[in-house]
Amino acid sequence: MERLVRASGLFGEDVRIRPLHGGITNRNYVATTDHGEYVVRIPGERTALLGIDRAYEAEAAMRAADLGIGPAVLGMLKNVGTLVTEVVDGRHLEPTPFAERLDDVVDLVHRFHDSGPLAGAFPIHRIVEWHARDASAHGVMAPPSYERLHQQSRRIEAAFGRAPMPTVPCHNDLLPGNILFADDRVWLLDFEYAGMNDVFFDLANLSVNSEFGPETDEHLLTLYFGAVSKSAWARLQLMKMMSEFREGMWAVVQQAISTLDTDFVSYAHERLGNCERLAGRPEFENWLADAANPIS
Repeated sequence: MERLVRASGLFGEDVRIRPLHGGITNRNYVATTDHGEYVVRIPGERTALLGIDRAYEAEAAMRAADLGIGPAVLGMLKNVGTLVTEVVDGRHLEPTPFAERLDDVVDLVHRFHDSGPLAGAFPIHRIVEWHARDASAHGVMAPPSYERLHQQSRRIEAAFGRAPMPTVPCHNDLLPGNILFADDRVWLLDFEYAGMNDVFFDLANLSVNSEFGPETDEHLLTLYFGAVSKSAWARLQLMKMMSEFREGMWAVVQQAISTLDTDFVSYAHERLGNCERLAGRPEFENWLADAANPIS
């Protein structure tokens, strides 16, 4: 890592490296210089199979930096292709205090959504299919639940298609670990999966990863749209299923390609199990019907 950092020409001679713990795709480090601290990454094995395009990531990260919602980008680590970004102050929050800062988070997400098209795309219904294909090509078959969930994915896609909304720039990985809170501001981190997608995927991804309940979901939709319509509620709930479906299939691909010491089998089982529970809710058919209507 020291050799790569020194060869990059980004830091000068006096640079110190330490590990940065966290993350289950890349190995992360902090490079400290007299001018500041920067995050540098060594990507995991064959991350392109996870839907990561480093050029698209760079565009999205620089967009976020220009908007003031993401860390400044110093440059690209030569021969590795990953970004070097400034370390920013802040902390992660547990679910209750996180929900208390939801207005700040939604403001950042909304600003990113409104910032204009990105070159990259993250078509969620195709992503889960590509993950099944790529896992199989590398020797790991999709679990039996995949076909059942894929059929529901197609029904969700058809329902949304009856009253389509334009895609927007989405983060697509709104885990609590990718949101950093300071006293007077919030940062969005890690734009590896960013690209054009359905607005409700980002909102549902944020909700399901942060363990929001119904009241917080209502608050989320009110903050974003100004009100809670039946169609918006249904689309949020259905995209929670797609968020869990994608996360589970992502872990299936990781089983085939990752060399990190992470139990991706258990992770996939947990996420796909959550997805099946959402798809088995008695409200599911009503959600499909309501989602076919325009957002009012």
